[in-house]
Amino acid sequence: MPLVIEKLYAWIMVDEDGDEAIPAMTLADNGWLPMIGADEARMESLRPIVQRIADERGLMAVLKVFGTGVVIDEINPVPK
Repeated sequence: MPLVIEKLYAWIMVDEDGDEAIPAMTLADNGWLPMIGADEARMESLRPIVQRIADERGLMAVLKVFGTGVVIDEINPVPK
């Protein structure tokens, strides 16, 4: 049975003006890991990192969940 993403969770930083942004952390290979995931356990595992970012920036963080996805575009591989 395929794994299907039914909900998307995101930690969101909120600044003093109410503007929102998704925080991210750098990875050892110079990549980025945004604080998003498809299950609550993953989001809880990111909590300490988000707490550190909130403390460093002096900003509130909220966890939001977004409902079932609606496909708005599709990219298919180019035939070889």
